[in-house]
Amino acid sequence: MDREKGIPIYLDDVKRKFAESTSQEFEVSTWHPSNPPAMHLWRCFEMLKDIENLLKGATLLSSEDERRRRVKILVTPLYSLCIAIQNLCNYLNSAPEMRSNKNQRAEISKLLENFLKLVPLDKTSAIKGVRDQLSAHMDKLMPYEAKKIFDKARNHEIGTWLHQCIITLSHLLPLEVFAWTTDDCPEGYFRSMNVEPWLLTFKLENGKPNMIVGTDVATSPKKFVLEACDEIVKTSQWMFRKGDRRIVSFKEGTALSPSYVKAKHSEGCGFNRKNIT
Repeated sequence: MDREKGIPIYLDDVKRKFAESTSQEFEVSTWHPSNPPAMHLWRCFEMLKDIENLLKGATLLSSEDERRRRVKILVTPLYSLCIAIQNLCNYLNSAPEMRSNKNQRAEISKLLENFLKLVPLDKTSAIKGVRDQLSAHMDKLMPYEAKKIFDKARNHEIGTWLHQCIITLSHLLPLEVFAWTTDDCPEGYFRSMNVEPWLLTFKLENGKPNMIVGTDVATSPKKFVLEACDEIVKTSQWMFRKGDRRIVSFKEGTALSPSYVKAKHSEGCGFNRKNIT
């Protein structure tokens, strides 16, 4: 192609935000999900932000009872996060975006199977019991009944479920199935990131993209998911007992390489070698 007739490539230097339900208003440069996988991932992000908010300052609480109460509140968004991850995996297993890749679908099926083994979500599971009975039906419980329900889920177990969510998301984030859009373009144009890191600007004709008129290299909004996961890992260490296996950090620049504390015993440790890379 003649260089003079090519489309120039620019570096996107706009400081973009990720759409959050708590925002007073969205800026035109805000990232929004634009396909079903991205919408499922955004729902995971919303729950991660709730959990991140609840964990802030938890280590400064003056007593174990206060930290335990913080964990009790945390169970509700954690359960919603688990369901959002399950829904994301289920969608990807049947999504048009994944039909041509049987190997990836098989890996996602195995990933979901391992996730549900370590974070059981059936009617008899502790996390569902705490969420349903303590969050939704507290008005019907006596003190000893409430304590009995919450005692089924200790801090380190809830921490294990939380870290397992992060491990599962770290395997899903690299998939090239998430599409994003932003509104900072003139009327009659449309901006979209379908393949990272390319933010393309399309001219619309009859409401449909007709031609590419601009190309920018931009940072994927998935970075906001990783940042939330990283912050949660840092602020949740107090939930574990000495020797419990857990994530302690992420290697810089990737969600794929969490570092772990190895457990000296198997009791209470949700992770196993099978689902850790």
